[in-house]
Amino acid sequence: MIKRRKATLVLACCLCMASASCWYTKQGGRYLSERAGAKSTAKLSADPDTDQRLRDFLALVNDIRSFGTERVGLTPTKNYTSYVTLDQDYVADVVSACASDAFSRHYWKYPLLGNLPYRGFYDREDAEEEARRLKEAGLDVIIRKVDAFSSLGFFRDPLYSFMLDYDEDVLAEIILHESAHATLFVKGQDQFNEEFATFVGRVAAEAFLEDRYGPGSPQLRRRLERSADARLFADYLKETASLLDAVYSREDLSREEKLAEKELVIQERAGRFKEVAPDLFSNQAYSGFDMAGINNAYLDLYRLYEEDLSLYRRWFEEKSAGSLTEFVASMVDCARRARSAKLTVKELLAKELGEAALSSP
Repeated sequence: MIKRRKATLVLACCLCMASASCWYTKQGGRYLSERAGAKSTAKLSADPDTDQRLRDFLALVNDIRSFGTERVGLTPTKNYTSYVTLDQDYVADVVSACASDAFSRHYWKYPLLGNLPYRGFYDREDAEEEARRLKEAGLDVIIRKVDAFSSLGFFRDPLYSFMLDYDEDVLAEIILHESAHATLFVKGQDQFNEEFATFVGRVAAEAFLEDRYGPGSPQLRRRLERSADARLFADYLKETASLLDAVYSREDLSREEKLAEKELVIQERAGRFKEVAPDLFSNQAYSGFDMAGINNAYLDLYRLYEEDLSLYRRWFEEKSAGSLTEFVASMVDCARRARSAKLTVKELLAKELGEAALSSP
């Protein structure tokens, strides 16, 4: 992805240490080792030897956490009250996969959490080995770097030293996104979980900046420009996925013919993107992106995080009157009611908004 900053990984290994699987044992050992070296943010803030840059960072994090609980309605936790120093600029490598001739998402099964569409590794070599295995099975695969994950309240999620370099809106979105996961997680509904957290993280980050600096502030304007670029990029990927869906649904094509048509679509979209991108984006990371290198796994990752955020926007505006606290509380309530009605949360939202029932990819 262009921005790994919003990526989310649930490291099931931290919940399943009793498993005999070497994946759980190795990742769980690294997870616990990392946390053994964590330092209390309260002690760091009180230590006269802590440099001012780190003090300012920890104060900002505390303000974001307070905003999340007091103004967004997220569940209070002890997350982000510890600090880990790393010698790299991300936490782990995550593998995601998808069928190469359809948007059929690949899942890994985890105890307690059920099926999830990603698997994380602390060592890059292990992620590459998993990717090779999946590619040999005929799947499209991507490996992405993540800089945060949620343990869903089972453990205290830490801050990392590389986050010191983040813009404050990016930091706010990460913390608020992951805090949304710790507030609400519906087993077996990964599409809802990620879209809910994505929506909350983005809207709450903008609200935080507006509250902190004012509605006409340069900080908020930069954030809105960043968000506009992200939406345009996601829209282009969604259009590409729609074109590919039309190819994959054709019963008159063999698998080989579908793959050939897929390559033609991607190359045509890559050429078109190269033409229009300089006028669309203010961020070079987007305008210079090589669209020819995407595959189904890359496209499906965007579908996972933001396939239909308009559904949440409508609920936020129409049902929650633009109140983040009301929105979060209503999503928790909807999850409960959906379970009783034997619906997915997205099906319940669509039904109550008067839209056609939605099916998750």
